[in-house]
Amino acid sequence: MSPQSSSIPVAVPHDPRECLHLDTETRQNVSRRLKSAKGHLEGILRMLEDPDVYCVDVLKQVKAVQGALSKVNEAVLRAHIRDHVATAAQRGDTEHIVAELMEALKYRA
Repeated sequence: MSPQSSSIPVAVPHDPRECLHLDTETRQNVSRRLKSAKGHLEGILRMLEDPDVYCVDVLKQVKAVQGALSKVNEAVLRAHIRDHVATAAQRGDTEHIVAELMEALKYRA
């Protein structure tokens, strides 16, 4: 039997991130939150069309959008830790996942 016709499976190197994705529930949750934040941001832009808009009103609305974005960030980070970081040792990609997480945390507000 030639090596090419062998029935023994050959291990094919793969990227351990291939199976890593954001779970459906989190994706739907953050999508809703981002659409809400988008609407809120569009509302702020409409406020700014009014020459008599009060600065503090704009600041309050911007803070509300920042809060919504912060909740999105938290939800995605929580899902990543739960689904990918906590299981990295089982997959054998601990160092990669930790490095990736450290990079992502640089951008956390």
